[in-house]
Amino acid sequence: MSRSQSFAAISIGDLIYGLGDDGRPDLLLVHKADSTSLLARNVPNQSEYRFARDGEGRRIQDGRACTIVSTAALPAEQYQVAIGLDRRMGSKPEYPDTRLTEEEVQLILSYDRFFEKRLLPGTEPLVRRAQKLREVEELLMLDWDPVHAKVSPPSPYQYSDNISALVSLLERAPSKRDVANFLANIADQHQRSSNVLERTNAAAEGLMRLRATWT
Repeated sequence: MSRSQSFAAISIGDLIYGLGDDGRPDLLLVHKADSTSLLARNVPNQSEYRFARDGEGRRIQDGRACTIVSTAALPAEQYQVAIGLDRRMGSKPEYPDTRLTEEEVQLILSYDRFFEKRLLPGTEPLVRRAQKLREVEELLMLDWDPVHAKVSPPSPYQYSDNISALVSLLERAPSKRDVANFLANIADQHQRSSNVLERTNAAAEGLMRLRATWT
């Protein structure tokens, strides 16, 4: 089935996989559909998206761009887990009812790999770019300015606005000094602690090693 045929075949109740322009994945449940557009919501957080039938869309609350890159059918058991999670999150539960079951955790941890092995034609470059964005952000948030730091941890998605520029820099085959200077500049921009700056050279080395795996 061609990409356009796949988009035309999407209907209410389908689970689809989208990628934001920041590389973040979205597991989306279609709840309204007509010949020209789709409405879908992110299963875990219930944010709403509107898509044209060309697969391009935006999150309604803030205009964040999102592209549908897979419409593959999840196995029946995982589909039912996703539907149950959507139903529960749609009821706006309070803690402890917000806690995920073991099956829901497994779904959240694995759905991106499932869909990214079953892509729509022509979406491979977009997915590879998204993977790079996620890999770089993970390295920064674990090794450079760790989210689990006991003192002054970064806020969630602290560096989201910087990741794309950092990936573009890495794709241009920079020196380690170039990467370290970039990190120092964004640490200063975000007024991060001296401990973050002390880890800059080590993080730059890690990013250079990561870059070597992209070729």
